[in-house]
Amino acid sequence: MPRPNEREFLHRVLQDQAAPIHFCETLFRISQTLDDLVDRDRPVTDDAIYEAFWQAMIELPANPFYRANDLYLRPLMAGALQDWRDSVRLERAGDHHGQSLAFVLRDQLTSLVVQCTYLVGGSAWMQQVSEEVRRHFHEDTLQEYIDDLGAGRVSA
Repeated sequence: MPRPNEREFLHRVLQDQAAPIHFCETLFRISQTLDDLVDRDRPVTDDAIYEAFWQAMIELPANPFYRANDLYLRPLMAGALQDWRDSVRLERAGDHHGQSLAFVLRDQLTSLVVQCTYLVGGSAWMQQVSEEVRRHFHEDTLQEYIDDLGAGRVSA
């Protein structure tokens, strides 16, 4: 779920560039709907499913930042999706090591945001903000994640 200050944060780390901000927010909305459908932890309306598909098939490919950086972003998106799928399976296996791996893999969209900072501001900017980006999106510790799994409150 988006954090309350997520838009403001994206504006800062993506240097107020509208297209990359919109790209990330669109990707987050799509991934959240996918997560809710797979986890079945929140009801997802037909309209929300339709909207996620619209975003994935129409809006995301039309985004000018995505279009300009498609060859760079698409492999990262593919890797993030596969990592998320693996994290769900590892998490559901229930063993501690699998859950630890799931914690690492579960939100590789963060790495995609880090790479977006590179695309908007270059290597120096990415190096300046990458740790902050990771801390922003990974606010839970491994132990909190494991505890929530045991209580049935978290899924990848």
